[in-house]
Amino acid sequence: MKKKSYYSHLLLDDAIKEKILTIMMFGNNRAQSTGYFRVTLGLYYLSKIMVEEKLDFKMIDQEFNRFIYRTLGGGHSITSILQYMSSQQVLLVLNSASFISTFLNYFSEIPFRNIPILLSINLSVSKKISGLATNGPVQDWILRQECVARQARETQLPPITH
Repeated sequence: MKKKSYYSHLLLDDAIKEKILTIMMFGNNRAQSTGYFRVTLGLYYLSKIMVEEKLDFKMIDQEFNRFIYRTLGGGHSITSILQYMSSQQVLLVLNSASFISTFLNYFSEIPFRNIPILLSINLSVSKKISGLATNGPVQDWILRQECVARQARETQLPPITH
């Protein structure tokens, strides 16, 4: 049996798996539940690999792929989940009535302001690999979130006095 790296085990321990599976259960049907699983796992993965330490991606991805296989079955991997998150399909999850609030409830350590950043990084890496432009519905969603956040900050600023 291969030895797990300490860091890869920290990334995907039983408590995290349980949270991800719980969020999956909030989907209204199989397709939505699968989407919730993909986006939750993808956002969590992206948030954890954004570190300065050198990571053993082979070991980390192996852990994630094992969990994905056990949950969704064959044909799915962390790579396919990240591809899904750069496709228009991710918007069905992000725009659903309950996903964002449910995700933030279970993963409060990943604030909403980080979600567009994580999606943007994933989109740019994905599009760089495929050679396609980043323009499209996912990029539009990211820009809308940034605009809303900017407007919210501006309305909270104290008035300028002379």
